[in-house]
Amino acid sequence: MFSLFIRRDGLINPPNLGSTDFHCHILPDIDDGPKDERGSLAIATLLLELGVNRICCTPHVISDLYPNTTEKIVARVNEFQKTLNDRGIPLELIPAAEYYAEPAFLDRIEKGDILCTGEKRYVLFESPAEHPPRFLKDIIFALQTQGYTPLLAHVERYYFIQKDYKFAKELKRLGVAFQVNHPSFLLPKTSQRGNCARWLYKKGFVDELGSDIHRAAGFPTVQSQSKVSATL
Repeated sequence: MFSLFIRRDGLINPPNLGSTDFHCHILPDIDDGPKDERGSLAIATLLLELGVNRICCTPHVISDLYPNTTEKIVARVNEFQKTLNDRGIPLELIPAAEYYAEPAFLDRIEKGDILCTGEKRYVLFESPAEHPPRFLKDIIFALQTQGYTPLLAHVERYYFIQKDYKFAKELKRLGVAFQVNHPSFLLPKTSQRGNCARWLYKKGFVDELGSDIHRAAGFPTVQSQSKVSATL
């Protein structure tokens, strides 16, 4: 899916983020992303500069922290899409979510109260970082039974995968698609997260890329890394 260029230092030239950002916290005042429209517009400007023209808006859905409903997410997407259109900003927003792997998520799947994206009907979800939930396979099975493709968010961030890549192979065997955060490719060799992202990439396990951006300020890009390198 992506072109692979391995450098002499063993790292890889990061792939382009692409025209679609599959994981983005651009919506204002809905989770831990931008607090207002101004912050959302700053993200929109940055992503446009990176070549993105289609954004899957994926606010957190966590029952005891960000209990966002499908209706609220869709309404917020429509509101911000109008803002972009009125300003002549050529970005298409797609309503989606980043669901937390918890019992409430299973309930949503059973009720069909799920936002999915694309022909593959991706449903983005995240796991706890330290250990996978004991009902992870139940979530995967429930999504697939309903005709969805489970898309695991920022796979390179999970400690249980960093420690044992066999877990990634098992999830792939079960039919889970992997989303990796683009900035992770820019991390050095000393970073477990960066090394995991590069390993997934080299194995052909990266199905989709995302920015996972929460605010524009300080967001790492290939361009910004090049500017830093040029001053060293």
